[in-house]
Amino acid sequence: MPHKNLQRLSIIDIARDAGVSPATVSRAFNRPDLLKADTLQRIKAVADEHGFRPNRVGSSLRSGSTRTLGLVLPTLRNPVFAECFEGAEQYAHAHGYSVMVASTSYAPATEAAAVQSLIDHQVEGLILTVGNPARSSTLRTLTAQGLPYVLAYNESATHPFVSVDNGAAASDMVSLLAARGHRRIAIISGPLTASDRARRRLAGARSQARKLGLDDVAHLPMASHTEADSEQLRALLDAPQAPTALFCSNDLLAASVISRLRGLGLSVPADISVCGFDGMTFAALMVPPLTTIEQPSHDIGARACASLLACLQGETPPSLRLAHRLISGGTVAAATSAAS
Repeated sequence: MPHKNLQRLSIIDIARDAGVSPATVSRAFNRPDLLKADTLQRIKAVADEHGFRPNRVGSSLRSGSTRTLGLVLPTLRNPVFAECFEGAEQYAHAHGYSVMVASTSYAPATEAAAVQSLIDHQVEGLILTVGNPARSSTLRTLTAQGLPYVLAYNESATHPFVSVDNGAAASDMVSLLAARGHRRIAIISGPLTASDRARRRLAGARSQARKLGLDDVAHLPMASHTEADSEQLRALLDAPQAPTALFCSNDLLAASVISRLRGLGLSVPADISVCGFDGMTFAALMVPPLTTIEQPSHDIGARACASLLACLQGETPPSLRLAHRLISGGTVAAATSAAS
């Protein structure tokens, strides 16, 4: 092929040299899933050889479609949400979409501002995690504007979502603790107003404890979702009938709790058992490895993206609860007679 000025290279040039139509070249960059693998590979090879990249701005102006999705998460400091972003972004990219991400720091006002910013950037739909779907003004705004959205991690009877069954997962953990002889269990979480996931886990744990005839599950809320306070832990463990096991609402909080307990002179699990929720990669690298509930965060992001793209095609995909997995690590031991 004769050399061309890259600034003048067009879809028509790529189509001619790849032996396909301009429409097929357009689909290769906008809807690659519609093409056969060999056709897609041939077009990409010609484009790569000559450094061709499609003009996304021009394409958006012509088609009225930005092929951009919004993703709103509480934070990217928590690897759970980073994995969710990765799953959503990879799925979107494979289907010709880009993803713009924003974080909210668990603050409703920041959440509303982040969503509005993404709307201003003309995203075609949103994947988001909110504090409380039942009371979310953000979801009411999206519904009023008719912008498609799918929740990730939240569970709701009235909004489309992809999540695990948080209550059932917490029930499984309580059953494990009960099987190890623990009758007094406390849930450690961040502020419940900012996380319906923590609320559901607390409710599931309490319900299962009642079914198993255990003591009422105590609840110790921390000011942060991922950072424990030593004095609050000391007060909990100095109280009469102190818990023998601490069930933390996420793995980062569990790691912080274990660190603070060691600062108080306690050994995990010899003196007290600790478990978490999320199944992060680092949890298996802790010494001892953390007992936790694994949720498939990468798949949650990917499946939420798939549901959102289905919505953009006019479909109404069902909400999904993906399977969780109980990981029995070394931070839970049998309740000792002294502790009990």
